[in-house]
Amino acid sequence: MIDSNLSRPIIPKARTNKGYILFKLLRGHLIDNKQMKAEIDTCYGAARISELRSDGWEINDTSVHMTNGENKEVCIKKYFLGREKIAEYLKLQEIQDFLYRANLVYSK
Repeated sequence: MIDSNLSRPIIPKARTNKGYILFKLLRGHLIDNKQMKAEIDTCYGAARISELRSDGWEINDTSVHMTNGENKEVCIKKYFLGREKIAEYLKLQEIQDFLYRANLVYSK
């Protein structure tokens, strides 16, 4: 639970890679590095996740084993916010405001 006495996560600007990633996570999406490369043209998706975590966002991850295009077994990370955490974040007006701004930018 977000305690009003504790520091709140830092909200990025909507028109940034961090803003896009946070927008997707707050909407309940799982996202991986390949998706971030395709959707926002960044090779540094994991770095942006790390920055968001440093900014106070409680981002979870899970490892997924799969076969890549070269028929090799690989393990990738999928990043997400838990449902309870999303519900908790959405109680904060500044996060609702961020989602409104991000929705204007990213929903077409």
